[in-house]
Amino acid sequence: MSRTYLDATFGEGGYTKHILDLADCNVVAIDQDPTAVEKARQLACAYPDRLTVKWEQFGNIANLEQTFDGIVLDIGLSSSQIDSNRGFSFQRDAPLDMRMSYTAEHGPLRRLIPANIIVNQFSRAKLASIFGSFGQERFAGKIAFEIEQRRERNPINTTQQLVDAVLAAVPRAVAQKSPIHPATRVFQALRIYINDELGQLQSALATATQMLNPGGRLVVVSFHSLEDSIVKNYFRGISQKYQQQQQRRRRVANPATTTNANDASDSGAMSFSVLTRRAVRASDKEVELNPRSRSAKLRVLERVS
Repeated sequence: MSRTYLDATFGEGGYTKHILDLADCNVVAIDQDPTAVEKARQLACAYPDRLTVKWEQFGNIANLEQTFDGIVLDIGLSSSQIDSNRGFSFQRDAPLDMRMSYTAEHGPLRRLIPANIIVNQFSRAKLASIFGSFGQERFAGKIAFEIEQRRERNPINTTQQLVDAVLAAVPRAVAQKSPIHPATRVFQALRIYINDELGQLQSALATATQMLNPGGRLVVVSFHSLEDSIVKNYFRGISQKYQQQQQRRRRVANPATTTNANDASDSGAMSFSVLTRRAVRASDKEVELNPRSRSAKLRVLERVS
């Protein structure tokens, strides 16, 4: 029987195409971005009856109602999103939007608030909380104050206006020494908040493990510490349950050990093992070919029973 895999974040389609080229299998590809879904449908023409495409958020994979032999989650922006005019990047001037699942033609999968509404209407305290919690920005309060002062004069509706506010708030000496652009964390924080990326990730992890067939693997690629921490802790927690099950079974198998009915109660439970003791990082060669992979971290979990 042909294996079936899920690419829960189709993006540019690199994972899907690689899987289909390497194995005699089927792939279900989903994405919350209508632009990515359209690309997936075009790719499906090259793989007749092997690629199924659906428009869905990765946090809602339970809606697929099937199991898979492997699931991949790449929790980051695609190149087309970074290069788009939707305000994801601070490197190009564009309207402040940052919604992943919205276009005027398709409408939202769920109601999202665009970045310009947040920047112009949220309180200073709320903005500081967003920048600190989701961007780990040390100057969150100063940046929120600067935004508040500027928007009283003119609305902040473009990426360049937001960048200017950040640059005005961050001490110049700090900005000059920083290895990243001073606006990086603010843009990250807004994008994560708007699209509920951490909530979606937590939901996807809990659901994906229940959708794996025995021997199936869940592969997650994250791009910053907040995401990676969620993945690492979830993998560790669910694999520890497996280790505890193994210990109980050994006690049951040892007649010299006192056991009770609960020792065998999990014999039919799903069990998982972490295959990556540490996050796998991109090689120097890969970073050279794709600079955006520099911050990527890959972790793998396998369902063993």
